[in-house]
Amino acid sequence: MRLALLVAAVPLGHAIPRPLADEGAAEVPGTGRLGSAYHPRRDDEPHGAPDCTATQDNVKVVILADSNRDGIVVDIEGSTDRGPGKESWSNESGALFLPNIGDSSDRCRKLHEFKDTLVKCNDASDDIQRAPKYLAPLRTVPTPGLNSSAVGRISVSDPLARKCVRIFRRWPSDQNSTQTEPPAPESSRWWPIFGKPKKAEELESGWKIVGEDLTFSAAELAQGLQLGIDARGPRGHLVAEPDAATIRPWDGRVTVQLVVTDGETTSTDSVMLRVAPLVTQNHLQRVTKVFASKDTDLAEYKVTLDGVASSAKSVGLNEPIHEMWWISGFIQDLFETMYASIPGPNGSTINLPIILPAPMKLGSILGPSAVAQQIRSTGVGMVTDVLPPEDNAETLDSMGNLETIPPYEFNGRNFSAGRIVVGANQTAGRVPLSLPFLQAQEMQDPLLVDTTWLEVQHVDEFLQFLPAETPLKWRVMVSDPIGAVRVLQDAQAAGRGNGSYSSQPLSDLHSFGTIDQLVNTEFIQINEECARRIRGTIEMLKRETGISDSDVLRVPVLYGRVKDPAVPSNGDFQAAAIFPNAINGLVMADSLYMAPKQWGPLDAAGVDVLQHAVEMVYKQAGYKVDFVDDLNYYNRKGDIHCATNVFRELLGES
Repeated sequence: MRLALLVAAVPLGHAIPRPLADEGAAEVPGTGRLGSAYHPRRDDEPHGAPDCTATQDNVKVVILADSNRDGIVVDIEGSTDRGPGKESWSNESGALFLPNIGDSSDRCRKLHEFKDTLVKCNDASDDIQRAPKYLAPLRTVPTPGLNSSAVGRISVSDPLARKCVRIFRRWPSDQNSTQTEPPAPESSRWWPIFGKPKKAEELESGWKIVGEDLTFSAAELAQGLQLGIDARGPRGHLVAEPDAATIRPWDGRVTVQLVVTDGETTSTDSVMLRVAPLVTQNHLQRVTKVFASKDTDLAEYKVTLDGVASSAKSVGLNEPIHEMWWISGFIQDLFETMYASIPGPNGSTINLPIILPAPMKLGSILGPSAVAQQIRSTGVGMVTDVLPPEDNAETLDSMGNLETIPPYEFNGRNFSAGRIVVGANQTAGRVPLSLPFLQAQEMQDPLLVDTTWLEVQHVDEFLQFLPAETPLKWRVMVSDPIGAVRVLQDAQAAGRGNGSYSSQPLSDLHSFGTIDQLVNTEFIQINEECARRIRGTIEMLKRETGISDSDVLRVPVLYGRVKDPAVPSNGDFQAAAIFPNAINGLVMADSLYMAPKQWGPLDAAGVDVLQHAVEMVYKQAGYKVDFVDDLNYYNRKGDIHCATNVFRELLGES
């Protein structure tokens, strides 16, 4: 049974978020529900810093970032990074940087495992640089001609942004500064227990934090400063005000200022940056890693996991299935994989996968803690800004309730990273806790659809997006209750009406005996109502994406009425799949789909007629289907998609 029911979770060219490869940046060359705290800026106008460049006696100070997003070393001699994007940030220009929120070498896990402090610990939760490959470059143009007493400072004036960013300089340095180099590291024998000392970590990384009190000498300024910047959190990162009673979300913008004082003269310059948005992965990206539940060793569950592993190997995934634990056994509900990207040098890209955990909590069991303990690691970050304020088993907060439309452009709107779809009940004020955070990314403008007519109330119970050789590059797959009814009616017409409706005993909830006993007037009306609800979602997708009927394929899924539902619906109607839900499967590649075995009625030749109908629909879409026995998961109100999760290839990787 899924958690909520236990009581009663693209390349954009030079625009954001240009996906990137895992290389190159280490050198930096050259109170209520959480959403009430969010007020993200939604306009597309550039947001600027004043033109602060100052000149005194032909001495001009300049600080630069990769404002034109070409990924090349910051141009300190030319003008490529001195255009409009330097002082005003927009979706098309202005430097990007990353939220450096992984857990390098599992440091946090080792120091805080099974403690409440684990979730908030990450690579950027203090002032040590542990993952320099995710630093974005900042440079100052060499400034000769200063008096020897001149000093420079790097500052961030906005107090909210100052709490959210970290600026580093190269360390150790052969330049002279007002801070002394740390001594050699002390004995390392206790490091595995207590962690490395700060000085040792600084020497190892080659970077040291630039504090507010740090000054740079005239000699350093004459050579030009090599700096790097990262963020302590993503857009929407929540920061406490000085009174600690007010929480504000950060919009990701920061203006970094260089101030040089030479006697009576002060010269300044600034550059604006914004943290790269987090976007969800979509089905156009191939699977690179599969996660599955390990909550039981029973043989019947092993049958499912073996089937998943076999299907994964058939698309070249030789890595073992990553088994992990979650209270419901449904790993899809535990987390959604997102990622942030910035341009890297030499045409490369720099990606950081970042996990959005379901804000679920049942007693002492916290969804984000499960992610921090089992998934967050070196090169994999985790959002810590969507946490349940108290015990929370709201089914809409499960991540099985989030799907992503692949990239498209329609009516003047370009969703180059795709668009999020989540289930909700706006009429009743039931929306996912993660919604404001997703909106704060300003990239995938989530669509809300009514899913409360379903028992589990997740979008993955009736909606799917499939790669396709069409102008869109994808198509929509939806449940087809009426098509499923026709399959049974055809069996009746073939004289099989007095045979069992199922070739395998299913859940006690749906024990109908024969096909004739199942297919009655009330049953048909229930499925007609389900079809009506699904048509409403299709019509919304047509309005929002421009799809036509030819872009939609319908997958036979049969529904039955739910009596005494555990979670309220939008109205008095609620349904659940009678057979394992064929659309609740895993898109493995652009030609392979992993679906739950159907256990439908058999024809005279012993063929499962429902499974054959499902197979023919996916064949029409150009897909081979691997059917996997997941009957034990089905009996707990989930199927293949619910029981698994994946990492997908980030563009720029190979």
